[in-house]
Amino acid sequence: MPPVVIVIIVAFVLLLGVIIFPIINRIQFKKLPFDQQIRILMKQAKGLNYFKNISYGSKGNLIYIKNKRKILSYPWVLVDGKMLCTKDDPFKFWDYPEERPQITEDEKKQAIDELEKYNEKSIIKLYLRDE
Repeated sequence: MPPVVIVIIVAFVLLLGVIIFPIINRIQFKKLPFDQQIRILMKQAKGLNYFKNISYGSKGNLIYIKNKRKILSYPWVLVDGKMLCTKDDPFKFWDYPEERPQITEDEKKQAIDELEKYNEKSIIKLYLRDE
């Protein structure tokens, strides 16, 4: 086989693996129901506190995962280039597990601290309604 053919085959395989397949995976992930997205995110969570922003254009959800077991969702809408949280009191109940236990004061303080750390690192920051 000539070297040109080998280079074309390698380039094609790299194009599929680096660009095409990740785009297909993202599209399929967004089509999943919210509870299945949560299960996948719990498996992907790295560390004790993990954030994942799921965007649907000008709206979406910022997901906070604590200890791979508890999930807090911040639904947001894009207003003037800012992600504005649409939830009235995001620190009242956990969104997952299904029995929705109430957030303790320590957990609330930790969630607020982690959200502030996320906002420091992120380009587009999440703003709560009271701010």
